[in-house]
Amino acid sequence: MSLRWPALRARYGALSGAVVALFLACAGTAEAGRSVELVFGEPEAATARRISAVGSEDIPVPASTPLGSVWKLFVYTYLNATNAQEPEYRCTGRDVAEEAYCCAPGERIGRDAALAKSCGLYFAPQRLGISPGEWHDFWQHAAPQAPDWLGELNKLQPATEVTVVSLLAALRAIGDEPRQAAWRALQRVTLEPRARPFLSHLGNAVHVKTWSWHTPAKEKRIGGFAGWLADGTPVWLRGEGTSLQVMAKAAPWLAGQLPRRGAPETACVTVRFFTRYPLAEVQLDGRPADAGPLRGKVEARFVNGQRLSFPVDGDIVLNREGKHPRLTGRFGLNDYVARVVQREAAGDPPAAARALAVAARTYLVRNAGFGGGCYEIDDDSRAQRVSPAPPARAALAAAEWSDGLILAGADGQYHSHKAVPNRLVWQTAVTQARDGRRWDEILDLAYGNTGFTAIGEDDAAECQPLAAAEAWLAGRQPVWKKRLAGLPGFEVPSPLPRICRLDHGNPYADIERGRIYATGVGSANERLTVAHEYLHFALAFHPQGRDEDFVERTARRLLDMP
Repeated sequence: MSLRWPALRARYGALSGAVVALFLACAGTAEAGRSVELVFGEPEAATARRISAVGSEDIPVPASTPLGSVWKLFVYTYLNATNAQEPEYRCTGRDVAEEAYCCAPGERIGRDAALAKSCGLYFAPQRLGISPGEWHDFWQHAAPQAPDWLGELNKLQPATEVTVVSLLAALRAIGDEPRQAAWRALQRVTLEPRARPFLSHLGNAVHVKTWSWHTPAKEKRIGGFAGWLADGTPVWLRGEGTSLQVMAKAAPWLAGQLPRRGAPETACVTVRFFTRYPLAEVQLDGRPADAGPLRGKVEARFVNGQRLSFPVDGDIVLNREGKHPRLTGRFGLNDYVARVVQREAAGDPPAAARALAVAARTYLVRNAGFGGGCYEIDDDSRAQRVSPAPPARAALAAAEWSDGLILAGADGQYHSHKAVPNRLVWQTAVTQARDGRRWDEILDLAYGNTGFTAIGEDDAAECQPLAAAEAWLAGRQPVWKKRLAGLPGFEVPSPLPRICRLDHGNPYADIERGRIYATGVGSANERLTVAHEYLHFALAFHPQGRDEDFVERTARRLLDMP
């Protein structure tokens, strides 16, 4: 509890100790039903807290928890780690209660969406053909340090009670790559509008699977989440109510309770520095610098006579080929965003800096090039100015707070003081932050409630185009246009959707962004996939445009396939 004896004495003056003790007891009783239990850290030394609106207190780690929906996370991990090619789940309408978590009758759902929506029918071991022996052998090999219950397929039930410590151990046992895949899928949970309080108060550095169940006597609903912090630290939460009720209630309380640790960088940005101002010379520690990575104190001397000094630590490279020396930096994505915040504004106040970090990241993925595995952009006032010096801690914290987060329907334009529609104005953001506005409210006001998405999800701005597939599709469209002309609602997609390389998961069409995610057109099945996803664009207004069976039959006819 945050209220202690000295504070109460100061507030209530001559109240007797007995009265104050009674006050505390009553307050504790009133809050007990409205608190949550939070556990995080390494299993053998986990931190446990009871948290409510009036504060927190350390408690012993709770003894046990039902698995609830968390069992689906372990099946998802198994499918990803074994490179399984399971079929999508098709909703038939025969099990309305369960399919409500999956899709509408006639529609299909893939692996990532099934995890985010908690579609238990998708992950049923019987449907997937997972045998108890295969399951046991996988976890014995992949995670020998995991608790024994994880290797028992029959324990994958929502009612299964496990110790909280062993659940943390099971989460810790999941390797980096499967965990990253789960993070990407679970991203959709916190991006849902109904989960906005969670995103608003905790940022985008908590990746969790929600769960709901009931107490043993079934008199109360309980729920919460289990997953990881940004650095892979396992975390678990429980409270009264469904998972979304608990998350919405607890979100303001959790701010400041969880450790803020930087997420591992999963993307990089190449920056061409000073593109509008040619360099005359580059010195390092007072001497002309040799070409290559620079470490020490750099002085950049420009042709116009200006000079700029800044420290570097090997992440900026000097190139002396050509008329003028050139400086190029390569940074992790959060490091880059923090450098933009540092150069364009400041890391304080935090809410304004977090808003600018999201805008800067959005601008990058909407406007930068992509090559050599990195985004590519100029350090330019016509784009984004980037600090060549390492960012201050406050700027980096703002970038890490919103790790991977971008605006869903805006390109991230911003300015220091000039206001126009759909632009973040830093001076206004500072005023709003000091008036108590949160970072997401500042962005809603600037961009008109555009909403949020994440790099690699709905936006997928790191799209690596499949040129051969795009050429193949362009060559077939004139013929397909004639064959589809008689269908009601048919419209020729203009422009043609981009075809982006799909590295994992099932192919899909992103209608809003005008993209198809596929593996190519080298085989008949790959060509059928591209034709199928193309039809989701062309038949968007057809009465059966969302009927997967109809779309599949139509795609086969276009390709003259049986």
